[in-house]
Amino acid sequence: MIECPSCNHHEFVGTLFCSECGTRLVHASPIPTMSISPDKINKEAKATKPSPPPGPDLSTGSLLGLRVVSSGDIISLLGRDNFTLGRSIEGQAVIPDVDLAKYDAFDQGLSRMHAELRIEKDGVFVVDLDSANGTIVNGKRIKGQKASRIHHGDIIQLGRLRLQIISQQIKGSG
Repeated sequence: MIECPSCNHHEFVGTLFCSECGTRLVHASPIPTMSISPDKINKEAKATKPSPPPGPDLSTGSLLGLRVVSSGDIISLLGRDNFTLGRSIEGQAVIPDVDLAKYDAFDQGLSRMHAELRIEKDGVFVVDLDSANGTIVNGKRIKGQKASRIHHGDIIQLGRLRLQIISQQIKGSG
């Protein structure tokens, strides 16, 4: 185990960022960070929760998309019932379905194969693929390899990269 120099939280050896405060743990001196409380994340998620787009924001026929919170970019997910999320590097043999490398994914703490979105009959689910820095849904860390149901407007955090679910058919309650 290693200890975060900012908040003293313990992480597994090899973890790039502290799951509590976001401080980079590998090859870096301590940098000032700010913890974001789950209440603030939930409040922001509700305040920015978009209504289902009529079509222009998502590709025609797409029922599910991701909004990159930091940039506002919309990524349409089309043609499959599952999508891997991660980052690619040159020469990588296996590439994620949704390559988030252009969103500074390495520095944000994304694993190459970080998480998977699954569209099933009874809803949309996210599964952390045992990533180094974990997956957080609406401020709560999910367990690796366990499907967690997600809804329109939910915030998914991969490492420190925050994505918001946009769905034209599946809406959250609340």
